[in-house]
Amino acid sequence: MMVVDLPPGGTPPAFRVLLIGFSPASVDLSAAPISLATLETQIADGDAAVASAGYDSVSCQIGTDPLDGEAAVRGELARGPWDAVMIGGGVRAIPAHTELFERIVNTVHELAPEARFAFNSGPDTTLDALRRVLPGDRAQ
Repeated sequence: MMVVDLPPGGTPPAFRVLLIGFSPASVDLSAAPISLATLETQIADGDAAVASAGYDSVSCQIGTDPLDGEAAVRGELARGPWDAVMIGGGVRAIPAHTELFERIVNTVHELAPEARFAFNSGPDTTLDALRRVLPGDRAQ
């Protein structure tokens, strides 16, 4: 967790959070009960809710290739420090993406060992996931 010395009466900075999930265009939605446009809107709304709550968030949308996904996450983590890293359900819950999920977890562990992990069940639960893992709520 990031520690900051504040002047008397100072306001703590917002939590820095990295939001990792699939780029909607990289996911096969042919069998899903959702359209690409709807998914894009849900992600944008979820990210907006996180920002509106006061979190300093960065979205890291990746494709399904494990090596490319790891490289993208590695690049964003280098911009740390991070208080939390949220990994979306699409990355975690689909067995075909297990290698990608492992690579992301190990990369976060390597480059942001102080960061807490958060896991949403969909774009509309990202804010809830962050609130579960970050102590107090500096973001509000």
